[in-house]
Amino acid sequence: MKFFDLLQTAFLNLWRRKLRAILTVLGLVVGITSIVVMISLGLGIEKATLDFYESMGSLTIIDVQAGSYSEDGKYVEKKIDDQSIAAFEGVPGVQAVLPMLNLYGLVTSGKYFTNLQILGVDAGTAETFGFTLAEGAMPTYSRGARSYEIVFSPWVLQSFYNPKTWQVAVDREGNSLITKNSRFRLTFDWMNVYGNQSMETPEGYTPGKFYRLELVGVLSEENYNYSWYSLMAKDAVLRLMKENKDFVYAQEGYQSAQIKCVTMDEVASVRQAVMELGYTTYSALDMVEQAQEQTRMLRAVLGAIGAVALLVAAIGIMNTMMMSIYERTREIGIIKVLGCRMGNIVTMFLMEALLIGFFGGLFGLGLSYGASALINLWMARGGGMGMGMGLPFQSVIPLYLAAGGVLFSMVVALISGLYPALRAMRLSALAAIRNE
Repeated sequence: MKFFDLLQTAFLNLWRRKLRAILTVLGLVVGITSIVVMISLGLGIEKATLDFYESMGSLTIIDVQAGSYSEDGKYVEKKIDDQSIAAFEGVPGVQAVLPMLNLYGLVTSGKYFTNLQILGVDAGTAETFGFTLAEGAMPTYSRGARSYEIVFSPWVLQSFYNPKTWQVAVDREGNSLITKNSRFRLTFDWMNVYGNQSMETPEGYTPGKFYRLELVGVLSEENYNYSWYSLMAKDAVLRLMKENKDFVYAQEGYQSAQIKCVTMDEVASVRQAVMELGYTTYSALDMVEQAQEQTRMLRAVLGAIGAVALLVAAIGIMNTMMMSIYERTREIGIIKVLGCRMGNIVTMFLMEALLIGFFGGLFGLGLSYGASALINLWMARGGGMGMGMGLPFQSVIPLYLAAGGVLFSMVVALISGLYPALRAMRLSALAAIRNE
């Protein structure tokens, strides 16, 4: 028999017992829907977890701290300097290195002031690390300039207050009295703002300088890792540190550094290379890997729950095929006597099982998409508050899961129909003909 003849015969045999075939397909539909939806929820949780950690900072960035602990638990001091930065840049897989040059100061505008955390950057490096501006341009430095260019963090203009009354600098409508057009001065001597609250002036005390600031831009709030920093050119920060040694903590070298890798695949090898140089490292990818391991376990549990329904459906298919053999015993005997090959008999019954698996998988997939859409609608409306996971996630059915669901359904049906097909092949032709 030709393939299409076998396919047509298998379909007609199923169609003769429509109700039984529909109920068998329905069992498979429920099984496939269960397993696809359960796995899709696991994938959704994993994607939400990954998005959450990506929003906290780039997964390709490695934080580097000075020094590390030896195998016997002793701290080995190792500073981060320009030579270290050059060594980091030479590691394969590194895209850029950002030395963390921090400086804490006080900015005044008229009678108001605020605290400022300044980060010294190079414009090119800042762009690579994803610093984005809500407005303006990156700061530059010129040794002969009368003022220092600065980019404020998003909340600086709203944080000014009167140091005498602690009243925030806002009008009656709540609008900030300090704007980007205000005049700003920077100092590192807190006595320039608060005054000498002790009655005695420290011996040898020389008041700190004031520096004029030129506001050239404001950072975007999207810079999660850096949004609390105000930016100045690195050379400008180095000069301010040198001129204000009595008022700022200026350690030798950089406080820390950040390394941006080309892709996430290079993070592990770059970290290993940096640790071998004697530094302590941290990456958000560590937390992601732990979270992914947990979600993989959760996905396996959810998939197992769906597999139970699929097992029940597989038993139903086997039962249907066995009943079909008992009802068609005489028919099997006749086609054997007429010279039908054993392989054709097996193929015919397997084809019936395969059709059940195909339609069960197809309709199950359609029902899975419908269930997934309802779950996502419910989640979008705040239903279940992320089902207790603490993360807003959605059911995700990628193409490979959809295709795999249908294929898996056909494989399960094929395996379930294998024993009945072999049993039909082994029936004695004469015994089958005598059967009533």
